[in-house]
Amino acid sequence: MPQVDRAPEGSLPPSSPPLLRSTPVDALDPHLRQLTAEIAPGSTATDLGGWMSRNLLLEPAGIVLRVHPPYVTRRRLLAVQHVRQTLAGTGIRVPVALSRDGVTAFRCGDRWAETERHVPHETPPSTWQSYAWMFRAMGTLHRRLAAVDLRGPRPSTAIFAAPNTLWAWLPTTEAAVAGDAESTQIARSLRSLLGRLRYRWMSPTGLPHQLVHGDVKLENLGIGPSGETVFLDFGFVTHRPRIHDLAFSLTHSVLTVDGHVPTDPTMFPWHRVRRLVEEYEESTGAPLTVLERRALAPYTAAARIYHATYAGFGPNPAEWLHNNVPAIQFSDWLLEHPEVLSG
Repeated sequence: MPQVDRAPEGSLPPSSPPLLRSTPVDALDPHLRQLTAEIAPGSTATDLGGWMSRNLLLEPAGIVLRVHPPYVTRRRLLAVQHVRQTLAGTGIRVPVALSRDGVTAFRCGDRWAETERHVPHETPPSTWQSYAWMFRAMGTLHRRLAAVDLRGPRPSTAIFAAPNTLWAWLPTTEAAVAGDAESTQIARSLRSLLGRLRYRWMSPTGLPHQLVHGDVKLENLGIGPSGETVFLDFGFVTHRPRIHDLAFSLTHSVLTVDGHVPTDPTMFPWHRVRRLVEEYEESTGAPLTVLERRALAPYTAAARIYHATYAGFGPNPAEWLHNNVPAIQFSDWLLEHPEVLSG
């Protein structure tokens, strides 16, 4: 099997310190302040960012304190820790939970928290070379995850939903924009698209299942000091069809230009996208099945219109729906041209 856990040659920019915010421990909320004092007395806390969790680098201890959202249960946290620990035992570079007196999950106010050794890494830039590296790394990760047993519940939330779930959300969005003629028309086109997506959907029961990362994108794959791949953020790890990771990665990294979908998909370099799928297949050692190839476009389209469908649950549904018009149009085109993804 090819070695794929190295950085894409020449893809990294010159090293520079990350733009992170140092926070005086005294400025933290009381629960964080107390926990930080217990873990690493006298440390400075640096906010590492993050979408859902609060992640603080405690220096000079070199420890990351990760405080999870309230909906992350202890059972779920321990399950994810088990996955990371098992992967680390196979040679995959992942942060593993540190034990404090035999305990790896502890309370921080009304939330569960954990600590881990800081793993230095850099995020590669958005280039085709980096995407190829990412898909090879995904293949390596899938090979190792296929043998891991997830002992615990599925994640309480996700950033992907099957068409039936999207269909169930749609009436809320339609009702939220009912007084806006243009938004109503957008919602109508979204309903039509969802109808076609449901018709072309491949049931997960007919596709190869395994444990998948759930959030593969460049921001969650780092490059360590020696060029090794560092896998991060396993919060969405669960059993799904393996093409879920491919579809999500295509949606959130590859099929974007400055964060937006291409305005003219006919001009997009689809031959490069198909090569990424081949990179994954070569790395994982298990080519996509015929059914997986048929399912890849619908799964990618579903991931792309996720945000549009739940617009009605947000504070400004009409604006959110308008912002997602390109995503709707792109997914519509992709359903009519599924061959662009896998030939």
